[in-house]
Parts: sequence; C-alpha cells; structure tokens
Amino acid sequence: MDLNRRLATAAAGRVAALVVTVPGWEVTRYAVERLLRERGWRAALSPADADVLVVCGPPGRRLSRAVDLVWDQLPGPRARVTAVVASAAGAALDQAVTELLDGDRQRGDAAGRPADPVMGTLPDEDPDAEEPDAEDPHGEDPHGEDPDGSDTDHGDHGDTDHGDHGDMDHGDMDMESDMAPGGIPLAEGGTGDRDGLDLDVLHVPLGPVLPCWPAGLLLHCTLSGDVVTDVRPEVLGPADGAAPGRSASGTPVDRLDRAAQLLTLAGWAAAATEAARLRDDLLADGAGPDVAARLDRLARRVGRSRLLRWSLRGTGAVDAGTCTALGIDPRAVGDVHDRLVGLLAGARDATDAPSVPLAALPSLLRGLELGALRLTVASLDLDPSPAVVP
Repeated sequence: MDLNRRLATAAAGRVAALVVTVPGWEVTRYAVERLLRERGWRAALSPADADVLVVCGPPGRRLSRAVDLVWDQLPGPRARVTAVVASAAGAALDQAVTELLDGDRQRGDAAGRPADPVMGTLPDEDPDAEEPDAEDPHGEDPHGEDPDGSDTDHGDHGDTDHGDHGDMDHGDMDMESDMAPGGIPLAEGGTGDRDGLDLDVLHVPLGPVLPCWPAGLLLHCTLSGDVVTDVRPEVLGPADGAAPGRSASGTPVDRLDRAAQLLTLAGWAAAATEAARLRDDLLADGAGPDVAARLDRLARRVGRSRLLRWSLRGTGAVDAGTCTALGIDPRAVGDVHDRLVGLLAGARDATDAPSVPLAALPSLLRGLELGALRLTVASLDLDPSPAVVP
C-alpha cells in the first residue's frame, strides 16, 4: 500500500457528509445521521466543509438542479451517493468510501472540473444557454458536560453566533446576470430603508440545501442590511411519481428531530446528539421505560439551562393575537426557547399538533435577522410536504 493509499484510508475514517433531504424522505435521513454517528463521521455545515454529498430520496427537477449546484462546490476528493430507503443508507455510505479511495476516479473527477466553476446558476436556468448580447444588458460540547450525558451544570454554549449559514446560493434569484458578478447579487436601493442608505436591499435565497433546515424549503428573502423585510416561501419536491416513505411529521419522533436541529443551531451539540439518539431509539423500539426516562432527563436539562434561555430569549416571539390571525395552533405562542421546551414536552407526552402552514411564514419572519430566522424556522412545527412543487 503506497503512501497516498494510506493517507486516503486514514482520511476515510473521518468523513464529513452533507445530507440533502427530499420532502417525504426524512426517515431515510434519520438512518443516515445515525450511521454517521456510529461510524465517527461528522455532519458538514457547508459544501466547502464536505467530503460526501448524501441525497436522501429522489429529488425533482428543480431540487436536482439545486443539489447539482451544491455538488459543484464540494472540493475533491469527493463522493455523491443516494439513499432512497432507510435500509439502503449503510450501502450508500459504503459506496461513498469506495469512491473516495478510488484514486483513478478522483483524478478523473478533478480533471473534468472547471478551474473556476460558475457560481450562481439558478435551478431554472439553462447552463448551456448563450450569454446575452453585450449591447443588450437586459437579455435573459461547549457545555462542559460529562461524556456519559449525566446532568451537569454547563457554563458555556460555545459559539452562539447564528449568522453563519454556510452556502446559501442554492435557490432562485430573480435578478439580471449582469447584476450578479460571481453569483453574488449586488444590493440595490429600496424605499423605506431604515438607515436611509442606498444599496441596502439584497435578495437572498435560503435553502433548499441547508443544515438543520426543513426538507426542500426555499425562502426567497429580501434583506435590508441583515434584517428580513420580505419572504416568499416554496418547497422543492421529489421526482414525479415518487412515493414518499413513512412520514414522521407531527409525531414524537418528528418533535425530537426538530429539537435536535434547534439545539444544534443554538450551539449545544451534546444535547442535540442526545435528542437525535432518542429520536432513533423511539423510531426503532418505541417509547420504552429507558427512552422515557432519558427524554425526561433531557427535557429537565434543557428547561433548567439558564444560558440557553438567555441566548434564545425573545427570539422569534409569537403572541396569541398573531396565532389567532394566522390560524396557528396556540402552542406556537412564545419565543424559540418556549417552543423548544414545548417540542420536548410534546415528544414526552406523545401529543400531536397541527403543523404551521407555509403561508404563515412571511408574517412570522419579517423583521428578523438571519440568525433569528434560522432559529425561528427550526422551532416551528412546519410540514412542507403538502406544498411541494416539482
């Protein structure tokens, strides 16, 4: 075994995987995430951080284009695999390792990639279309916890800066190509800017490929500085005719998954990992005495964390009047911390709650900063499945 092979084999033992979920295939993602933990792999936070792209489910045309954009941004050596059913997750990850260790394949992949890949191609654009004529510019554990997870006092949530959203260039941006050099849209003037400056309005897509984010959700955001002034949501769905897997939406399993994602965004990795483990155990074995006891313990730890309460206090606050006006379940009243506690309580009590409709998102998200928006979306009982488009 030569030196390159030794180094590649060592690197394959600590792979970073970016997981993409097609709406309706969340249970497949659960299986992939469980295997990532068991193998000692880690979840990548952005394409530049990833070695492997794992697609859970069969994406539709527009979601496939978004996934292709993400794939173009992964550095080599790299691998891309798909798992449609949960039972295929292990084989997909094994295939990824095989591809990472295939030197000839990786050299061929590197040789075929452009030195400066075009950024900002949109899911509805034709990458082979001719450029518009030049004369026609308007052409088309920081918590200090014990490894055994025992209840210990934690003094630091580590990095609680929620403004880093990885790569957000995955969606549709309705702007002219000459206004987006390198795929990065320029700001433009807008009326009613709070600081009175020009060049203060930016159109940014969030999703559909984003860690700790609802499957397929794409938010077309208008920003004034770092504040969201308008939102248009849509969901990019599966391939035509694809039958979704077993749905977990609204179940205790789903609530634990949402809690795990929210705790990850809040910077409490150990609690997020425990929530994900409880999710997997509940899905596999049901709510046995051991799972119930661990869930009670996690709920107490989260509820008693003063630092967590302080870091989330007031974020994404929703009052009773807003819930009534938007037709949202009153259990959404409160801030992100209140809803996190409610997610764990709902998982413990095995109660169902109606999902928050996508149409309510603009009213709930306007006026938030991007970090607060990510936390708010993670805290809501969103079910994008009924609103998917191909």
